[in-house]
Amino acid sequence: MDRLKPNVWEDDTRMNVLFSPFREKSLNPTSWTQKMKFWIQIIEDEHKLTNKCILERKYLPQMFSRKGKLPCCLDTVLSEMLSLGKIRKLQDSDILQAPSEGSGKGWLTWGYDTLVKSPISWGWKTLVKEGADEDNTKYILESCLNDQCSKVLQRVQCQMYCDIINSVIEYSEAYTQCGDLCSSELEFKVVIQQAIKEKKAVISSDQDIIIIKFCSQNDDTVKKISEEDLKIYRIKKTSAMLMDKVEKLSAVSERLKTEALHYKNKNLKQNALRTFRQYKRIQERISKLTNSIDLLDDILHRISHAASEEMIVKAIESGSQALKSINERNDLDKVSDIMDVLSQTIQDQEEIQNELSRLDREDEESLEASLESLLLEDKKPALDDQPADGRGEQTPTADELSELLLGLKLPDVPDSSPQKDAKRDVSQDAIFIPDISASEKVKRSKEAV
Repeated sequence: MDRLKPNVWEDDTRMNVLFSPFREKSLNPTSWTQKMKFWIQIIEDEHKLTNKCILERKYLPQMFSRKGKLPCCLDTVLSEMLSLGKIRKLQDSDILQAPSEGSGKGWLTWGYDTLVKSPISWGWKTLVKEGADEDNTKYILESCLNDQCSKVLQRVQCQMYCDIINSVIEYSEAYTQCGDLCSSELEFKVVIQQAIKEKKAVISSDQDIIIIKFCSQNDDTVKKISEEDLKIYRIKKTSAMLMDKVEKLSAVSERLKTEALHYKNKNLKQNALRTFRQYKRIQERISKLTNSIDLLDDILHRISHAASEEMIVKAIESGSQALKSINERNDLDKVSDIMDVLSQTIQDQEEIQNELSRLDREDEESLEASLESLLLEDKKPALDDQPADGRGEQTPTADELSELLLGLKLPDVPDSSPQKDAKRDVSQDAIFIPDISASEKVKRSKEAV
């Protein structure tokens, strides 16, 4: 119980009450119901955690041992779960049995089972004490069984790369793939039997070997094992058997090769040749078996490919039928009328858009005219500020420029060429500095006039 501990498991006072026997339900129905729910929930959770679907009455108290104490109320819990349908007694019908068809059970076997085996079994059970029989009672937890059945079916379906090829497998192969989902082989047989009851699986026998067919992911229920399924299963079985033979012959071939080399190194020529002949024969046999395996694998591949093509053809057929039914509902004249209406509607919409765009152009022209008028009003005060003669500050004329040049003082022309070592001695009066600016001279000439 160390794996799963409820919140109240460390509360000694509360656990003493839960471990004690049940009182009469009429005395305190609420407390009785809460206690019953606690034990039902903890029993189901513990069995789900350990991948168990079979509950053994004899070992149930030991599962919930706490500080050396065992619960004394589990018999009442089991009776309540049995009445609620949460558990049922394990019977032979709940365990997977070999199918009667093809098992070789004839009249002699039937007579032995009916007239000898069954009476002896009944007499032995009658002599055994009833109390001891009750102590070994086993129950099936329905919720855990359904959960394990779903897990097994899901794992098998995930490994089916082709429904028609991998749907039928041997019982031993199924147990190898999914045995870890159950705590024992007995529980695995119970799970498979439950899948058969739910029509998720079906069993048959081939040469005293139990084979199982599971439903595919696209089907809700499994189909019966057909003769085609048996033929495919036999091809797979033959291929696996040949592969096993090839592996064994390969080991023998390596041993013969080693022996031949050993004899040759010891100069035992005859022994070396005889061993080497055996080695060559084994190699030829391996080659033939390998070719046979390749042929069988190719047949299985073609079957898988044909199954896929059949699915594609069925899908195309369904699609063509659906398209045909849709086209029958859509009359050609009706479609033509609808297209005419659509064309007229689009034309009307374009005319409406043209009218709206024309109004937008008129509004734009009106806005541009208003903007021009505002600009003219802004320029009018600037014209009023100009002089009365209508002239502003203009470029000086030729006469005005001549008067300006008269006021300039230019340096005299030198008599000799300049020398490199001579120091430049230029007086301040010889520098080209106008006495007044051109604009100031023009302004003064105007004032003089």
